[in-house]
Amino acid sequence: MKLYLARHGETDLNIDDRYQGRSNALLNERGLAQAEALAAALPPDITHIVASPLLRALHTAQAVGRARGLPVRTMAGLREKHFGRFDGLTPDEVAARFPVLWHGGVLTSWDQPPPGGETTRAVVQRVSLCLDELRAVHAGDTVLLVVHGFVVRALRHLIDGLDESEFFIAPRIGNAEFLVRELPDT
Repeated sequence: MKLYLARHGETDLNIDDRYQGRSNALLNERGLAQAEALAAALPPDITHIVASPLLRALHTAQAVGRARGLPVRTMAGLREKHFGRFDGLTPDEVAARFPVLWHGGVLTSWDQPPPGGETTRAVVQRVSLCLDELRAVHAGDTVLLVVHGFVVRALRHLIDGLDESEFFIAPRIGNAEFLVRELPDT
């Protein structure tokens, strides 16, 4: 299966580099334009579109779907990491409000969740289950996944074999940018 891994278009929270997590932020004007540009930039071989149900990803995927005449399926397991009490905060705000957790590396830990949030390992496990389902349903197809920055990291870890030590230092994908990966069907 061929996968295009795309990140959603820009939201106002992206502008301030805020943790969006489970928030249902809408695409801003620039994000809407980015979604349209993504639809035009993607190669024509996409046969299926799958997205996170969070509106910023879903609306980006729907822009591609309209341009391609394809429906969009959502998978709850592709939601962004739940950052708990950090949702909506900037890194500086997290550092100021939660200095012990910040300096203890909670946001780069595999097994310690932010307060009220989920661990990195839990995100990777749920994304892995989504990949298993995609393999079973879409073997031999070309699928566009429209997701979130942290989920793209999880996908790269799973598909590329990105080591846990490199997970948080690997380059981030920009809004409405995409990567191409081949995923063995078995």
